[in-house]
Amino acid sequence: VGYRVVTQLKEMDKDVVVVEKREDAAFVSALRDENVPLLIDDTRSPLCLPRTNVKHASAIVCATDDDLANLNIALDARKLNPNIRVVIRLFDEDLSGKVRDTFKAEALSSSSLAAPAMALAAMDPRIIHSFHLGKHLMVVSLFEAREGLPGLNISAIRDRFGGLALSLMRDGHEQLHPVGDEVMRAGDVLTVQASYPEYCRLRAFTNEADPPIFAHQDQIGPVWPRKAG
Repeated sequence: VGYRVVTQLKEMDKDVVVVEKREDAAFVSALRDENVPLLIDDTRSPLCLPRTNVKHASAIVCATDDDLANLNIALDARKLNPNIRVVIRLFDEDLSGKVRDTFKAEALSSSSLAAPAMALAAMDPRIIHSFHLGKHLMVVSLFEAREGLPGLNISAIRDRFGGLALSLMRDGHEQLHPVGDEVMRAGDVLTVQASYPEYCRLRAFTNEADPPIFAHQDQIGPVWPRKAG
């Protein structure tokens, strides 16, 4: 998790410093190859966080696999920098809620974040991403314009089905946030974000209510069910 966070922050051109407890830990060599500043130290040491210049950091991500260690790191960081933004990885769901409310930190559970994606991937391989927005389960999926969609514009898809168009792929060219009056053509691929019930309605409209049935291993790709007639 920590390595993936570093990779994402570097892609956004953010300066990052990493603390790792063991020299032989996974990804240490990879971080050094990528010239990421790396400190081999124990976060329980009173000199560890000051060495990372945490007093002037905008944020700290506590991503070890130990809830107590992550909390201690967060508390020490707040002592050194009261205004620092704190993001904590916690496995205990009850603890996550308490930390979020009382500590004013972003307390995230890897398992709770992964659970919707894993459950929906098992149900429908066409869903490429999922997350909770309050009580709503939101999904992101690709829709190829084959049935129903050709002739509709982006606004109609949003107004009729609640689907927010994130991108439109046409003739090998991707357009982010396509305009509302853009009309879908056969063969276009639309990336849509919607609540799960809205997603199901849109799939039903395109005659793809059922997820694809994967063919025998000596065949290539999935078999897409079609309605009779």
